[in-house]
Amino acid sequence: MKSSFLLLAAAALVVAGCATQPQSGNAALMDRFKQADASGDGKVSRDEFVDFMVTESFANYDKGKKGYVTLEEFTAGGGTPATYRQIDRDGNGRVTLADAKASKIVREQFAIPFDSADTSRSGYVTFDEFVAYRAAAAPYVR
Repeated sequence: MKSSFLLLAAAALVVAGCATQPQSGNAALMDRFKQADASGDGKVSRDEFVDFMVTESFANYDKGKKGYVTLEEFTAGGGTPATYRQIDRDGNGRVTLADAKASKIVREQFAIPFDSADTSRSGYVTFDEFVAYRAAAAPYVR
C-alpha cells in the first residue's frame, strides 16, 4: 500500500526546510540543495534525493531522537499501520533509518517528487529545477 502521506512529507521537507534556515531566498535553497547533493557534483541524482528525503523524514518521525520510529510515531505523523508493517520487515516494532532507506515502498514514494522536480528528464535535478519544484510545492505546505 502506498502512502500519500510520504509524498506530502517529501514536498513539505523540501519547502519547509528552506523556511527554517536563518537565510532567505536562494541562499537557503542552495544550502538545502547542497545537503541533498551528497556527491558534490552540482546536481542531485534520484538516489541522492531519495536518501536525503528519507533521512529528513525519519528525523521528523523519530520524536525522541532514539534512532528508531515506533508505530505510534508513524501513525501520529499520518502513516498507516499497514505501511509501517511493510517498512518494519523484521517485525520488531522499531523502524531504523537503515530500514527506511532499504524499504521499497519508502523509496518509491520519495522518488515521486523527484520525478516532478526533474523536468528535463535527465535523471538529475539541477538547482534551477530544485527552485522551481520548491515554488510549485509551496502552496501545499502548511
